[in-house]
Amino acid sequence: MSYWPEFAAIAIAHFFAVASPGPDFAVVLKHSVSYGRANGLATSAGVGAGILVHIFYCLLGVAY
Repeated sequence: MSYWPEFAAIAIAHFFAVASPGPDFAVVLKHSVSYGRANGLATSAGVGAGILVHIFYCLLGVAY
C-alpha cells in the first residue's frame, strides 16, 4: 500500500500555507515602507529571533 499520493497532497497544502504571507510579513512590510530598509531588516531579525525562541522552548518540552 502506497501513501505517496496522500503525502504529496498534504505536502502541497502545507507548502501553500507556509508560502502565504501572514501577519509577520505585514509588520515587516509596514516597517520597511514607513521607516526604511534598516528598520525593516531589524524587524525581520526580531521576528526570526522570536521564532527561534519559540522553537527552542518547544524542543525543551516547555510548550507541553
